[in-house]
Amino acid sequence: MKCHSKNMMGEPCSAPAVGTTNRCVMHSGRAEELGSKGGRRRAIYSPEELKQFAAPTSAGDLRDLLAQSIIEIRTGKLDPKLANSISYLGTGFLRALEVSDLENRLSALEAQRESGDDNS
Repeated sequence: MKCHSKNMMGEPCSAPAVGTTNRCVMHSGRAEELGSKGGRRRAIYSPEELKQFAAPTSAGDLRDLLAQSIIEIRTGKLDPKLANSISYLGTGFLRALEVSDLENRLSALEAQRESGDDNS
């Protein structure tokens, strides 16, 4: 059964009716209640309650940040979407650490080779 209310354009609402009513969720008066529930769910995540961390400079620092994030997700202090972003950024950070390490090792090898060539 379709909703018997009109939409904002004055046309019949095309949403399905819910329960024993002849109206959809939005026109049954429950939309405000459902919206406030969604707001409460999101409101529990407060950045002020999160443990403060300095920017990670090593894989160990990132490990500690991820471990703390896991704890904060499980206690409901950290929004899982934010934790997902932290994880994604952490992956990029680790990749950048690897490239940086390789660049440093390559520079050292090149410097060693040049100093070895000068001694010949």
